[in-house]
Amino acid sequence: MSKNSKVWRLLIGLLSLVFVLVVSQTATPAKAATHNGADFTTAASVTNGPDFKHADTIDIQYKLNFGDTPIHSGDTITLDFPENLKGKTPGDTFDVTDETGQVIGKAVVSDTGVVITMNDALEGKTNAKLTLNLATKYRYDDSGEKDVVFPLENNGSSTSQINIVENDANMSKKGVLQDDGTIKWTILVDRREIEMKNLEIKDTIGDNQELIKGVTVSNAHWNSNTSYTREKPAMTEGTDYNVTYTDNGFDLKFNNTVNNLVTIDYYTKITDPSLTHSGYKFRNNAVMTWGGGTSGGPNSEEANGKVSSSTGNSGSGGGDVNETDEEDPDEDTGTIDVDEGTETDEEEAAREEEEKEAEEKEEAAKEAAKAKKKTAAKKAAAAKAKAAAAKLAVSKATATQTPGTTTTLHHTNANTKLPQTKDANGNIASILGATVFLATLGSAVIRRHF
Repeated sequence: MSKNSKVWRLLIGLLSLVFVLVVSQTATPAKAATHNGADFTTAASVTNGPDFKHADTIDIQYKLNFGDTPIHSGDTITLDFPENLKGKTPGDTFDVTDETGQVIGKAVVSDTGVVITMNDALEGKTNAKLTLNLATKYRYDDSGEKDVVFPLENNGSSTSQINIVENDANMSKKGVLQDDGTIKWTILVDRREIEMKNLEIKDTIGDNQELIKGVTVSNAHWNSNTSYTREKPAMTEGTDYNVTYTDNGFDLKFNNTVNNLVTIDYYTKITDPSLTHSGYKFRNNAVMTWGGGTSGGPNSEEANGKVSSSTGNSGSGGGDVNETDEEDPDEDTGTIDVDEGTETDEEEAAREEEEKEAEEKEEAAKEAAKAKKKTAAKKAAAAKAKAAAAKLAVSKATATQTPGTTTTLHHTNANTKLPQTKDANGNIASILGATVFLATLGSAVIRRHF
């Protein structure tokens, strides 16, 4: 074999290897990225208050702008709550949507922050923006004025000041939605643990509920400013208290003086199930009276409770379509006297009015064309997303809609690979085959020539 033949074979082999390596790199799907939300946060603050009791909800808002950073399907965005706040509903999931209502990501709330997993809705768009509204609570048991510090982009920060105040109420009330279409209501009686003689509770349920007869009354004690423990066994009806049921609630009277925390638990049934997950607020009212007698009238205090399927967490966002919104520059500007001064004032005014109308029509036509172009682009993007979704075989997924409520979706073909993975493997196989064929053919030609 000649020396030139060996050289040619070596060159073809090296070129084939380089070609295969380059193609394999470009054909490999991009790995999902994890973005630290603080690096893209342009503004963040507490949006209610400033005075909060320990159990109150503290609403916060984040605004993020990703600029030139692309957002791909599978990318995750993590945001940490300020150090002295905690998630109100850890485990809650919610959709992040764009201005049209299309879901662009799924968010999961934890005790310390939120993680958003994006889909392909922002693929190919620039200047992606997100606005997140989240419900939190104060993390500690102390009180007074506190700084809530949010980290921002470029190592900046934003500070909101809140005031944590002690709860001076002797009674409070809350409700929790249950999976079976009921609401568990809890009344905290004698929160400050003062002496209460002749203690009575009159409870009235709100609209779209009916009372389920049966109450559980328990002595309790505080563990912290926000948590308590019921003591067992519960109190005994007829001995410790008496209860009378009414058309829209109940009246409860204690037979002995109360000087410690007491809990009253009972249930109502939601009469219109369509309201359960609609965000409708179910309400309840309780009035407590105590004392009185020969020294004067009784003391009175009122507590209102409400509960809804809304957790206070939501997100919205979007991006810019890769197209230009620039208008064509006007070639003529200023006032032009087209008749060289031969028009009368009336004729000039009439002509200018006609020109103004023509310009307005032309401007309207431009705006209509731009709107049509944007609509077409959105429809094309939606059609592309729909077509891509139709090709995907989605595996079994579980999404938590509300705390304690889990919905499971079933699909087939759970082990099918994504189309882009198949295509990438197919493309590499085709290129490798072509490369081997070219190398073999080159070798044969060289052997014949020499």
